[in-house]
Amino acid sequence: MKKLFIFSILTYLFFTINSSALFHNSNEDIAENEKILKIGVLLPLSGKFQDTGQSFLKAIQLALFDIGNENIKIYPKDSKANALDTYLSAKEFEELGVKVVIGPIFHESLERLNEINNITFISFTNKTQKIPKNTIAFGINIDSQIDALKKYFDKIEVSKTLLLSPNSEFTYESEFVATKDILKFYRIYSYDVNPKKITGEIEKITNYQERKKDLERRIKILEKSDLYKHEQELKELEQMHTLGKVNFDSVVIIDFGERLKSVLTSFMFSDVPSDEVKFFTINQWFDETFFNENALQNLHFPSIDFDNLKKFKKKYLDTFEEEPNQVSILAYDALGLIYYCWFNNDTQFKPDQLYNKNGFKGLHGEFIIKDNLSKHQLKIYKVSDKKFLEVY
Repeated sequence: MKKLFIFSILTYLFFTINSSALFHNSNEDIAENEKILKIGVLLPLSGKFQDTGQSFLKAIQLALFDIGNENIKIYPKDSKANALDTYLSAKEFEELGVKVVIGPIFHESLERLNEINNITFISFTNKTQKIPKNTIAFGINIDSQIDALKKYFDKIEVSKTLLLSPNSEFTYESEFVATKDILKFYRIYSYDVNPKKITGEIEKITNYQERKKDLERRIKILEKSDLYKHEQELKELEQMHTLGKVNFDSVVIIDFGERLKSVLTSFMFSDVPSDEVKFFTINQWFDETFFNENALQNLHFPSIDFDNLKKFKKKYLDTFEEEPNQVSILAYDALGLIYYCWFNNDTQFKPDQLYNKNGFKGLHGEFIIKDNLSKHQLKIYKVSDKKFLEVY
């Protein structure tokens, strides 16, 4: 088994937090000191996405406390979730002598980072295209998710899988899944994003109307035959909505939110039981609103280590008295990764250390960084009885 570099720094200690003591004033004159690890933080701390940015910043703050090394200095700046402000803040980091930056969060903010010299950015984008050469895409990307699904598909031996995606979004993700030759698809469909049209399109995919007519025809035949002989079958058919099974055994849906719920509800109304056909989706975290939707029971999805996420959320809640953004666990691990590389190289940070071929193990799980992308080892979960069950 390959050796993993483990930098999990969760110690389950509790602290009284004084944020002013944690963060260095970026306007101060910073003396050159090889024993000081200077980390820039570039997050949306104001505007539309400020709640997300503040949650990520607090996760970094939590990691900083857990490490407990006074030689780590953090310099937060506001990216304002746009490329220009991200670039201008990054230029200031150059002047401060910062060599590594946690952030930005969004792919759109990366546009001008190629113009920045001698800084490595650890971004939380889950996109894999157009990543600047000095940036690591640390988000849970499509590559990692499909790889996890492939391993699980091999285990359960599904053979006729449908791929569904909306016809106006997730173009890259859809093409990647369809053409990467990792998963084999029986058929590929795109559906209209108009909620009023989704049900009709799913009925066509599942051959619902024909199966419904087959049921009606069978009932009529039995009603005209010897009632005593077919009484039990007739009673069973009268409780059904269609007759005959669909010609697929699994479905991968590239969508999320309310539209994902609409698609799955349409499958349920088209009489496709989730205990006979396995449903999968991507780009999901642990959304407890799924528990309230009958159509989402038995939905499968790849994600990070749920047990560790719960521990992270508890500590965050105990510390800050509020729930974290779930994705902020990656910010916690980003600081741990940087610290690990610095501490184990005689307190010198070099970007090459991030590309260790043996990979790392953080709080969210195992991963390896290659070609500016983080490849995460994900688990497969299923929504069942108001729980997220790990199935692989």
